[in-house]
Amino acid sequence: MKLVPILCLGLPVRIHQDVRVPENPAENRLAKVMRRQPVQQRGAATVTAIVDACAQLLNEYDYDDITTARIVELAGVPIGSFYQYFPDKRSVVHALALRGMEEYLGRVETLFNEGQLAANWREAVQQVVGVYLRMLAEMPGFGRVRFSDLFDGHRLDASVDQYELMAERLRELFVGRFGVRGDAPVDLTFRMATQTADAMYKLAERVEPAERPVVLRTADGVILRLLSGVFDPA
Repeated sequence: MKLVPILCLGLPVRIHQDVRVPENPAENRLAKVMRRQPVQQRGAATVTAIVDACAQLLNEYDYDDITTARIVELAGVPIGSFYQYFPDKRSVVHALALRGMEEYLGRVETLFNEGQLAANWREAVQQVVGVYLRMLAEMPGFGRVRFSDLFDGHRLDASVDQYELMAERLRELFVGRFGVRGDAPVDLTFRMATQTADAMYKLAERVEPAERPVVLRTADGVILRLLSGVFDPA
C-alpha cells in the first residue's frame, strides 16, 4: 500500500485514496473544524489560500466584520470551493489558529532539539515566551482570535482548542527535559499557565505603550510562579 504525503495548512497527512492517517496531533483537531480535507495538492492550495486570506482580513477587521464573501474574494477562489472544505467562517478561523499554533510549537521544538535551549527551566520558559511574542508581531493572524472569543451560537469539542494543543505539547517537552520535582498537578498547571499567558499578552496589546512592559513583566512572574510548582522541589 503506497502512502502519499501532502500538506494541508502545513500539517503533514499521509493519504491512500480516501484513507487518511494523521502524522501530527493537530491533524485530528483540523478534521473536526473542516467539512472535509483535501486529497490532492490543488485542493490543499485552495484551502491554504482561504486560510491565508482569513489571516490577512483578521489584521484589518474585527471578527464580526469578516464574511465568507470577503474571504473568497481575497483568496481568489469560488464560493463553492469554500463550502467544499469549510462550513462557515468560524471553521476557517479555527483552522488558522491551529496552523499558527503548530508553527509556534515547531519553532519551540527546534529550541529543544537543536541545542539552543537554556539549561535552567526558568530561562527556557523565557525563550519559549520570546518565540510566542515574536510570532504575535510577525505572523498575520497569529493569536488574534481565541476560540473562546467566537460567540456565534456554536460550540465545538474543546479538543480542537489550539491552547489545549499548546499546553499538551509544552508539557511533554518541558517534563521530558527538566523532569517533575514539585507536587503541583502537571497537566492542570500547564493549562493554567497557557491560558494565563494568552490573557495577559492580549491585555498587553490593548493597554498604552508605556504600560505594556508592566503587563509583560507581570505575566512572566505569574507563569514562572505557576510552573515552579512543577519544576522546583516541593
